[in-house]
Amino acid sequence: MGVEEIIARINADADAEAARIRQVAADEAARIQREGETAAEAAYTTITADGRREAAARQRRIIARAQLAARGNVRKTREEGITRCFAGAKEHLSLLPHLPIYPDVLRHLITEGQEVIGPGTHEVLFREEDQDAAETALAAFPDVTAALLRETTTDRSGGGIVITCRMHRCDQRISARCERMRERLTRETARILFGGHD
Repeated sequence: MGVEEIIARINADADAEAARIRQVAADEAARIQREGETAAEAAYTTITADGRREAAARQRRIIARAQLAARGNVRKTREEGITRCFAGAKEHLSLLPHLPIYPDVLRHLITEGQEVIGPGTHEVLFREEDQDAAETALAAFPDVTAALLRETTTDRSGGGIVITCRMHRCDQRISARCERMRERLTRETARILFGGHD
């Protein structure tokens, strides 16, 4: 074999090796590209899923805050409605001492107070402005003594009486009764105004 044939053969072998190296490099580049596309697809799926979860969590938080604010507003509105009802009732009850039925109301309060205190010698304390009505009411209770109520109260509206017996005392003034019954009256008022809704 001559030098030219050897050179031709070396060139042919070199071309074949270069072609093989180019093919290996092309295959490697294709594999790397496929792996990159797979990794990119997986990253896209993960990022998209994370984004959806975060968006859903934000949406839940926003809805929860809105529901909480709405419940707070409903509660506030209901409380204002109940407060207005109590104010209206207080105003209405303040007229009670000026009505013809007031002695009957006092009779009922005396009877109820005696039941609360129990048996014994009862004394009825009344406001000075209620003296006529109290005397009329007390006519039905010949064994009960009476006296002026000497306490000063911050709320003189509504009238009523105080019953005592020995060391026991039953405050049957309208304001005191309303205060004692406030929780039950609040529930009842809410039921009437708003029904069974929470």
